[in-house]
Amino acid sequence: MTPMNPSTQEPTRIGEIRPSQLTTTSGVGAIVDLPGMSVIVRGLEVWTPGIEIHEPRLLTQVRHILPDQNITQLRAAPYDPQASRDSTTRVGVPTTTFPRWLRCPACRQLLPIDGAQQLKLIHRWGRRPDLAKWIHVNCPKQSNGETKRRPCIPARFVVACTRGHIDEFPYVDFVHQRSTATCPGPQLRLSDAGSVLGPRVTITCIACDTKRNIAEASGTRGADVLPSCRGRHPHLQAFERCEKPLKLMVLGASNLWFNDTLTALHLPSETQERVVAELVEQHWEILGSGIEPSVRRNVIEGMPALHGLQEVTDEQLDRAIEVERRRRENPSLQGEQVTTDLLGAEWKMLSQPTTELRDDDFLAIETEAPEEYRNLVAGVVKVHRLREVTASVGFTRVDAPYNLEQGNVKRAPLSRARVGWVPAVERRGEGIFLQLNEELIAQWCAQVEHHEHIERLRAAYDQWRLYRGLSLQSDFPIPRFLLIHTLSHLLLRRVALECGYSATSIRERLYVGTAEKPTAGFLLSTAASDTEGTLGGLVALGDRQFLGRLLEQVREDARSCSSDPHCAEHLPEPPSDQLHGAACHACLFASETSCEYGNRWLHRGVLADLGSALSVKW
Repeated sequence: MTPMNPSTQEPTRIGEIRPSQLTTTSGVGAIVDLPGMSVIVRGLEVWTPGIEIHEPRLLTQVRHILPDQNITQLRAAPYDPQASRDSTTRVGVPTTTFPRWLRCPACRQLLPIDGAQQLKLIHRWGRRPDLAKWIHVNCPKQSNGETKRRPCIPARFVVACTRGHIDEFPYVDFVHQRSTATCPGPQLRLSDAGSVLGPRVTITCIACDTKRNIAEASGTRGADVLPSCRGRHPHLQAFERCEKPLKLMVLGASNLWFNDTLTALHLPSETQERVVAELVEQHWEILGSGIEPSVRRNVIEGMPALHGLQEVTDEQLDRAIEVERRRRENPSLQGEQVTTDLLGAEWKMLSQPTTELRDDDFLAIETEAPEEYRNLVAGVVKVHRLREVTASVGFTRVDAPYNLEQGNVKRAPLSRARVGWVPAVERRGEGIFLQLNEELIAQWCAQVEHHEHIERLRAAYDQWRLYRGLSLQSDFPIPRFLLIHTLSHLLLRRVALECGYSATSIRERLYVGTAEKPTAGFLLSTAASDTEGTLGGLVALGDRQFLGRLLEQVREDARSCSSDPHCAEHLPEPPSDQLHGAACHACLFASETSCEYGNRWLHRGVLADLGSALSVKW
């Protein structure tokens, strides 16, 4: 990670993170805490993109979500395997220090980086980028040399709005807002003390002896104290019009940055025409260079990666090259080649697996479902090899994005200009897929459509949409989603205890379908970006003897929770917008890396009788 050094105006290395984190947990607009400072990741226009990642289905969906960005490629984060040994490398992601108010740990002064002569960036250790730090040059309580001075720490507070803007907390205006004294020049100091009665963080102006508690800007009181949002995007170094109310945020809060991503599984090609199209797209620099057919044939013979084109005639190859050329000249034609329904194609492949459709990145084999649970589980598929590609399309603050409302998400942009690509990461791993009995699901959904619990959740969903300015007209299948999602979470938590992988590394993928084409199933998978596969611990649990025991344990887990009766009796009360029933961190909630929907739409009552006559008979 490379911010600009204000003294030399040259980028300098100040930290390291894994390339996959730049697409998942620490992407564009995220605040990253480093040992000596806090920085925000800059926009894509200043990145040096990595290698291209090929996944046509995902690229089409990204273009559908971002129609104005002219996206033509998915790119990995920049990566240099020599970077850890070469301190002069220029491969990295530009960042900038944020927040730009720092606090001296010795004298407790609040100092702004911009326009201040009292702060200095020290970075002289070459191979130790983690030792980069800002120091208070004129600190009255530190007399030792610059290199031994304690680093200034980021100020604890920032402000943000629901449109993705983030800004410095207005310390100067906040302290002097109610003061009638004339201040000759603000000199701020921040002090805090522990208290059971609330926050005791006090900001004092030394020059005019004015002080104020930060608690006055928190919660509902903040609306009267804080100014309106001025639309700042520090990761783009830009402003835009915005009058949303600001919310006080603590640096490091979990809702300070939510990544908005799309994920697609690699599916093996069904026809030779699609194989040719994919090879042409992946090796366009060679095949699209206009070389003579005879020379092109020699290239195909000499490159192992192009051996799939050996049986293709020159006419077929010319036609595929022309189609790819027209698509690149007019990216809107992308949608003519692949469907934008990511889950539909995956459901078709997983619900009807065949060993004829397989390649190095996909192998799915059907196995028998446990005899005692065939009323609920219609089929089980062990996915021995899978490849998933995740692309970032933006981010939100304060409120997490909602995957079921991709078209209505108020996401912040990744770049100021059209760069033509978005960051992506590919992972390889394994998984197990469960297809549920559609007849049983449909029958149960019809029975509980107007159940009290379902109606309470439906009212909460209307309130949730109202708070976000969305239409109240929705045909979202609440009972179906509750059942599939709850079973997925319970099995995920149980599988994590036996498969050898942590619960945070296992991800769910739900297949609920639409009103016209209902589906019922889910995939539990684990994958990693730094390996070529996994060890088979998750796939092994798909065997009938293991899965039957796991489902029996899932049934027991659904009946009780250590937080009962509080958890079992929980339902959203108007005007609450909580989208879950009997669910909590002790029984159903999963990590944000595992759950696709932010722990929404969960309720143990659909799988266990909690006294509500809601549960399905399985």
